[in-house]
Amino acid sequence: MNQQFQLLNEKRSTSQIILNYEKQFTQITERYSDGHNSRCAIGVLMSYLGWEGRLNFDTANNLLAVSDVLKHAGIEEDLLIEMNDSGMSFDEIADYLSRYR
Repeated sequence: MNQQFQLLNEKRSTSQIILNYEKQFTQITERYSDGHNSRCAIGVLMSYLGWEGRLNFDTANNLLAVSDVLKHAGIEEDLLIEMNDSGMSFDEIADYLSRYR
């Protein structure tokens, strides 16, 4: 949870995190991770908070942390999921978030 608060206090926005981490992951839809090097947009944020991409107990903890961060940033989690799963690229998602949030 310390890293969650660190995320909130840093000058990096959610869109900047997605842009910085997108190069490390292949984008996927309808799940957070493939267990390797693919993530959805929320999976990227979870990885920023230290998640290794494996579906286990830590997944729930990291998802809760990301949910809190998104709420604090005024971003609806469902919107982020919809953008990712509708086929928007990480770049397009980050652009939208930086313009409208």
